[in-house]
Amino acid sequence: MSAKTELVRELNGPTAASEMLSDEEIQDLLGLFRSAQLQEKELLIEAVNGMIRYFPPPFKTITRRIMFGDLLEK
Repeated sequence: MSAKTELVRELNGPTAASEMLSDEEIQDLLGLFRSAQLQEKELLIEAVNGMIRYFPPPFKTITRRIMFGDLLEK
């Protein structure tokens, strides 16, 4: 799959701006987009862990699973 196709998929459709970008710029933008998504997920996991760190051990795992599902699985 080309970087342009992947970017269009990530953005849920084509944009006028993406038509003006070179292939290299599209690859860079796609890389930045994916990096931001990964960073957002890691920060959310950190926030969740901080929120439930004082829960008794049996409740930590079940709370993570009920509230966040597979988000916390790396």
